Parts: sequence; structure tokens; C-alpha cells
Amino acid sequence: MNAIRKMKENEHAVSPIVATLVLIVVAVIGAVAVGTLVGTFSTDVSKEANAEGAGAAAQTEILIAGSTTVQPVSEELAKSYMKEHPGLKITVQGGGSGAGVSSAGMGIVDIGAASRALNDAEKTSYPDLNTYQIGGSAVVFITSDKATSVTTATKDDLKAAYQSKTFTSNLSGIDDRYQRSESSGTEDTVSKYLLGSDSAMNGITNCTGQLGNAGMLAAVKAATTQYKLGFVDFGYAVDSTGATVPGIKIIGVADGNVDGSKPVDRTNILAALKDEKAKAAQQNNYPQGLVRPLNYIIKGTPSSVVKNYITFCQSPGSLEDFKAAGMFGITEFA
Repeated sequence: MNAIRKMKENEHAVSPIVATLVLIVVAVIGAVAVGTLVGTFSTDVSKEANAEGAGAAAQTEILIAGSTTVQPVSEELAKSYMKEHPGLKITVQGGGSGAGVSSAGMGIVDIGAASRALNDAEKTSYPDLNTYQIGGSAVVFITSDKATSVTTATKDDLKAAYQSKTFTSNLSGIDDRYQRSESSGTEDTVSKYLLGSDSAMNGITNCTGQLGNAGMLAAVKAATTQYKLGFVDFGYAVDSTGATVPGIKIIGVADGNVDGSKPVDRTNILAALKDEKAKAAQQNNYPQGLVRPLNYIIKGTPSSVVKNYITFCQSPGSLEDFKAAGMFGITEFA
């Protein structure tokens, strides 16, 4: 658990391999570079294979890449699963939800990780993708713990901050806001919640981008006088005991039946996940618009090795790994 917390608070939580190769190579360079990248991964896998060839090699390693939200729990799940399956290597990388979907769709990775559902453009580009939900979490708004006057904000307060850089009295002491610099399921959730579209935040000007949940967390912590508004996954904002990590404050969000005064903790976020899953009316716990799935994305039909791993991730036996990452396994709220 200490290892996962250190990973969350360091910049290397976002893999430079996937951040540069998948985001740049897949999005910009195109098919030729993708072929090169696939060849690199194949070479790495083949080093561990026996003489039975590529078919056997494909069964010795699972490569997961994508969402920096899903990355910490994937690392915990992988460690637990490999203990029981010593002949299998599971490699986990970051890069963002968009990179996870693209890399799965192009066959670069076995599993793409995303902290959101596939969007319409992705479904069109990659019609053979299948989604397996393994858990859930929520996005929380944060600022410096030195911003003593900030405790609760309304949805309208937060919308004004991002849409027009207007900070109301509820956000007194905050002078700027951050967004994400890469394709992010976390930002898509905020964008849809505040602005009505998962892509609307892309058009916001004069808003500094931060790389990954870890980058956002570090940037908000760094402000010492005028404070910044940011957002991260709940699992990055708390430690393994559920306490808020030092240096930040989680802002309560008032929205409809949710008055914002309840603690932003495991109990209330889990209640919101249950309500959202059941399509129940929003209760007075946490805004349902800020809870979201943790998904594994697979191209076509998964191999038996990949399928067995996903089955473990969706089982009650994985719940301790989700708790260690500050997140929620699917069996807790489905």
C-alpha cells in the first residue's frame, strides 16, 4: 500500500513509454510507426517465450495501458494475480484513457484502461472493442489545504470557474484553475458534468494543463499564496486509510439534493455509485454526475489468459486491491 501511495504522488505515475509512444505515435505518426511499436512489444514478449513460438509467447504476458486513474489499481491487481500465476507477467503503463482506447483498438496492448465509457467516435473508429467494467470511482475537486475559506462549492461555482475564470465567494482565495493536458477520462467526466459535453473543456482558454492525476495533484499542492482549483480521482486524493493526503483539501459539491456538507469519503461515494448503477434518484451523498466506471477495453474476444485475469478483477477476491488504491470493486455496488 505504501508503494501505491508513493506512485500516486510522483510524476512517474504517468508512463513516459505510453505517454510518448501511444499518444504521439498512434495519434500523429500513424500506421507505419504503430507497426514499429508493435514489433518492439513483440520482441520484449518473445524474450520470455519458449520454443513453441509466438502463440505461446502471447500467453506469457499481458500488457495493460491507458488511464492514470485505473493504473494504480491495475498495478495492485497485477501483483496479486501474478503471485497466484507465477508463469505470467503483467505489465501496467499509463498514458490516459484516450491512449488506452486507441492502443487497444489498434492491437498494441492486450487491455486498454479507461475511466469512462467509449465515446461515439471511438465506437466508430474501433467497432470491435468490448468493455469490461471492473470497478468504479469518482472525480473530486481539490485545492490547497491552506485555502482555509474554501470548504463547499456549488456546481454553478465550479462551472463559472472553468467556463469564464470567475471565482465566487465560495472559492475565495483561488485565482486559477487547472485542466488535463492529455486525453483524459477524468477531464471528460468533469467536462460533461459542468459544461454538458465530454469535449467542451477542450475549448477553454488560459487554463494550464497538467499531465495525469499525479501531475494535477502535485500542481495544486505547490501553490503557496494564491491557490489553484483542480480535479483528480478520489483514489489519488486519499490514502489507504481514507484520509485526505497532506497538502490538499477536497471540496464538497452542492448539487440538487446533495448539499455538499457531507464528507467526501468512501461511504458517500460508494452510495452514489450504487444509486448511479441502479439508476436511482440522486441522494444526499455525492453528485452522481461525478462518479464513473473503471473499465478494461479489449479488442475482439479476449484470450483465455486475459479473460481469466479480468474474471479475477471482477471477483470479490480483488476487493482488497481496489481498497488499497482508494477505489471500489464492481461487486461492491453492482
